[in-house]
Amino acid sequence: MMRAVVACVLVVLFFLPVGAATAAPAQLAPYAQQATTAPSGPDISPAPTEQDSANSRQRLVIGIAAAVLLGIVILGHRARRKRAKKS
Repeated sequence: MMRAVVACVLVVLFFLPVGAATAAPAQLAPYAQQATTAPSGPDISPAPTEQDSANSRQRLVIGIAAAVLLGIVILGHRARRKRAKKS
């Protein structure tokens, strides 16, 4: 497999023209010759509102509660497994 990959790479490198990788284009494309930049677009991100902050606070509380409940479940499974090994 490795020999086939090396052989393919050597064939590709051998048959590439010498200046193909380093030849610069004679002329720049019309879109590359533009010196001016387009005006910036409108600001589409609105300022956060009271409802957005309340929503993010609610998501934070839900995330913390989920993490605590997951921790309780994991600790309960560990305790149950230890008790089962003792018996």
